[in-house]
Amino acid sequence: MNLWEKFEIKKSKYNNNGVLFHYEKSLDREIKELFLSFSKWLRKNYVFPIHLNIYIVDKEKVKLKNNQLVYGRFRYYENRTPVIHIPAKIEEYVKDSYEINEIFDGVLSSLVHELTHYYQFVLDLELSERQANYYRFRIVDKFNFDRRDLL
Repeated sequence: MNLWEKFEIKKSKYNNNGVLFHYEKSLDREIKELFLSFSKWLRKNYVFPIHLNIYIVDKEKVKLKNNQLVYGRFRYYENRTPVIHIPAKIEEYVKDSYEINEIFDGVLSSLVHELTHYYQFVLDLELSERQANYYRFRIVDKFNFDRRDLL
């Protein structure tokens, strides 16, 4: 079962606005453009049946309730909108060590991992790290393939 394709896309300009991205003002311009492009692609290809807020923050990591620092966080509440926080700050030493496309893929894969948890939540499945890691680079690869066709 492909969690990401479980819901049918209806061809309506009002449909599938269930995901809202929020960006910190201090975020790197290139990273913000990458997320803008990815968000458009997500809305075109996948359905978000329950409204979701995604916060892209200018940090290296975000904190969980237990104070552990991680590369992404998904939270859901009983009567509130689920939320994802993705850190997108890229330090200079990372830019010196990796190609920019590798860095971008790593940041997007963190978001895909958390979005998989969102789909598990929507479908009332157990939140599985194994399944989230399975989709992690498959969805990013689809995005890169589609984006390559546009260039």
